Amino acid sequence: MAFFAGKFAVRRGWLLDYKEALRYIQNIQERLGSDYSLKEVTELSRRLGRPERNLKIIHIAGTNGKGSVGSYISNMLAQAGYTVGRYVSPTVFGYRERVQKVVKVSVQVESEWMAQEEMAEALTLLKEACEKMCQDGFLQPTAFEIETIMAFWLFNKWRVDVAVVETGLGGRLDATNIIEHPLLCVFTSISRDHMQFLGNTIEEIAAEKYGIIKEGTTVVSCYQEECHRLLEECCKEKNASLSYACLYGGENGNIQEVEPSAASGVCKRDFQGSYQKENAALAEKAVLQMQEMGEFFVSEIQREEALRFSRWRGRFDIVSEQPFVLADGAHNEDAAKKLSLSLKSCFPGEKFCFILGVFRDKEYEKMIGHLLPLARQIYTVSTAGKRGLSAGELWECVQRMEKSQLGMLERYCGAVCCSSIKEALDACIARQSSVKTVVCGSLSILGEVYCYFKEL
Repeated sequence: MAFFAGKFAVRRGWLLDYKEALRYIQNIQERLGSDYSLKEVTELSRRLGRPERNLKIIHIAGTNGKGSVGSYISNMLAQAGYTVGRYVSPTVFGYRERVQKVVKVSVQVESEWMAQEEMAEALTLLKEACEKMCQDGFLQPTAFEIETIMAFWLFNKWRVDVAVVETGLGGRLDATNIIEHPLLCVFTSISRDHMQFLGNTIEEIAAEKYGIIKEGTTVVSCYQEECHRLLEECCKEKNASLSYACLYGGENGNIQEVEPSAASGVCKRDFQGSYQKENAALAEKAVLQMQEMGEFFVSEIQREEALRFSRWRGRFDIVSEQPFVLADGAHNEDAAKKLSLSLKSCFPGEKFCFILGVFRDKEYEKMIGHLLPLARQIYTVSTAGKRGLSAGELWECVQRMEKSQLGMLERYCGAVCCSSIKEALDACIARQSSVKTVVCGSLSILGEVYCYFKEL
């Protein structure tokens, strides 16, 4: 590609090192927060040669499940020998996790994070472009806008066959929506979240997410009774083809398009977490849809292998068998509801020790309402940052809700306020050795859970 030639090459002698690059992007994130306009990100992309135009892109939007669906799609394509770029947010383990190359190494699919040197090179180039933009009267691009262009730039450098790109927030005004001609638009489940930015109803939120649909696009979606008509209207307006993924023999059996078979995009495999079956079905339908378009070929065996060995950390993920600890990034009411249903389905009749940490801007009372009937005990922990909710405030909420529901609960479980994830895990393991532990409420707290067991 000519993309890296000439003015788009980083000058020798002036290159941020990794720590400088990380400080640069973190400083912008702390100073600027979010911006809901495509003006600056479009200009930033233009100054780097519109790298997204060189890519075949699968664009994923939705409230819950974007990470799981993106992981399944990437793994299936990589299993067939394609090199896949992935753009992920939020992350669990570290900053470099957000831009990944997914490839098949020998017989195994592996996700490789962008290297420190690659990140520093990209951010050096982007820092210079941002400074020139500000000199020319543009606003400073936000961290997410810079990260989005960094991902596209690296995908070009890696010469990926296809890029799997998740929206950050919403869709219509999300930085990723500078994508002009996506190969495929994929919509996961939509529920109430980020209402202060997207609207107060499912329909308003869905309208923002459906804003990524472009003229003549191919769209694959899970079926939702609350917003399927709106999706169909949006697709009609944009002359976009639409197909739904479905589960055979599940609750949505009434919306099956065809008989159960591999070619139909119907998922019949066993997954931990009932909601992951829906995500796997949607991912498989997306891959099959591209195959119909003549873009990529992934055999049934390759799809089965990829799905069987896919593990998306932080999504109904068993971190430890003994003691049993499960991590799930359920961070809103709909996700908490699906988590509780999955726990009931996978572990019927059991009660759990929950470790819970949430952000202040979430409907956490409703989340707690779904978890309380399954709780042996709830340990509260703090989340970090401006949006963080203290363990003490969350503890008070759990206590208040439990007292209000005493007549409906089998037993009074009580809440324990903890100063850290480590303290909560130590307490759960020591006091509740025979009870399964579930850590949930926010992806931001899960990294410490994986570190805890790595250090044991």
